[in-house]
Amino acid sequence: MTRSLLPATVKGRDRLRAVLILAAAALGGYLITCVAYPAPLITRDHAVGRVLGLPAEEAERELTQEGLKPKFDAEEPDPAIPAGHITWQDPPPGTVLPRGSIVHLTRSSGPAPVAVPDVAGFEVDQARLVIEAAGLRVGEVDAVPNVAEAGVVVSTRPATGATRPPGSSVGLIVSRGPADIRVPDVVGLEQEEARRRLESAGLRIGKISSRSGRGRAGLVLQQRPAAGVFSPHESRIDLVISK
Repeated sequence: MTRSLLPATVKGRDRLRAVLILAAAALGGYLITCVAYPAPLITRDHAVGRVLGLPAEEAERELTQEGLKPKFDAEEPDPAIPAGHITWQDPPPGTVLPRGSIVHLTRSSGPAPVAVPDVAGFEVDQARLVIEAAGLRVGEVDAVPNVAEAGVVVSTRPATGATRPPGSSVGLIVSRGPADIRVPDVVGLEQEEARRRLESAGLRIGKISSRSGRGRAGLVLQQRPAAGVFSPHESRIDLVISK
């Protein structure tokens, strides 16, 4: 009976010895790995939050709270994102980074300046469409004598190519036509007679004012521009009438 149990006891001891050897080998390998590649048992890595569109101060605060280091790069214009807000982050949102990693941020400098378009030679309505399409608006429109046809844009204020913030106004200088009509002398005439003479010359009466003067009421005492000056077609001549 004793002889039959001896081989089984030996086999059990061999199995136990094999298990202990394997366990010791596994523990030794783990310890070697920990020494060669030390790392925490619980990772502190996490995904980068989305800060696109946020004010720079808020984006910096959120990333700092996540244990990351925000770094601001050069500003860039953006047509939609207000100045001082984040337009780009690198790495992008959702990227898993170790604590203390740097996240590059780009701030918006606002919409890019708009160049004043060249509208010389356009009629006012056409020039308005072009200027508004560029993101600007038409401001004051002044007329001056010019060799160009009446009603045609001669230049702009500011000049073509100058840059302005979106929505800024652009003044137009429009031709009144060439100054080829000599203004007739209407001083001393009745107001209606002065009107007829000016209109027959291709001119029009402009502002009418009155003041006391010699002679009967209703006579022209003064005209502006003066007689003999060359003026464009359809220009207005201001009159001062006697009371």
